[in-house]
Amino acid sequence: MCIFQKKRLFCDIILKTLKIMKKLFLLAIMAVFGFTANAQEVTFGVLGGLSIHTLKVDTDFGDDSDSETGFHIGGFADIGLSDQFSVQPELTYSVAGDVSMFSINAIAKYHVSEEFNIQLGPQIGFAGGDVGDFLDELDDSTKMNLQLAAGAGYDINENIFVQARYGLQLNDHYTGDGDFSWKISTISLGLGYRF
Repeated sequence: MCIFQKKRLFCDIILKTLKIMKKLFLLAIMAVFGFTANAQEVTFGVLGGLSIHTLKVDTDFGDDSDSETGFHIGGFADIGLSDQFSVQPELTYSVAGDVSMFSINAIAKYHVSEEFNIQLGPQIGFAGGDVGDFLDELDDSTKMNLQLAAGAGYDINENIFVQARYGLQLNDHYTGDGDFSWKISTISLGLGYRF
């Protein structure tokens, strides 16, 4: 329970975010167990690489965008559903410039060949860093970043793979009225290792 009245709004935001994260975590666990029950093969691993966050702000006075380069790290499960389809749930953390992002991803993969796959799925992130702090202070805003991600991957061998992905933000960090929009899209280029 929060005891400082001046921090009440901040505490409410934290509590709401924790509730959302709890629900998402439970959904992810149920999805993983559901997929695992029908899975042909399940492997786990780690991934990391280059991240580019692009912040785009649209207002009545014009548009502005800025890109920052950083890195991402995380863990994943690779759940094989058939010879052609698999699902790759991920937990990742990325930092680029003033933006950090903790994300829960659920990526469906279609295997065009034994080595090459195309990817599509949601990435649910929560903005942190200086941008996250600013959103905390801004009225009518949310730190949640809901993206539709598309990309491709290539298996170098049984354990090592590379992937590239673009995440287009579907929601808006500004939730108020008026012609104002604040979105963060991401590009990730990564290297993964299956245990």
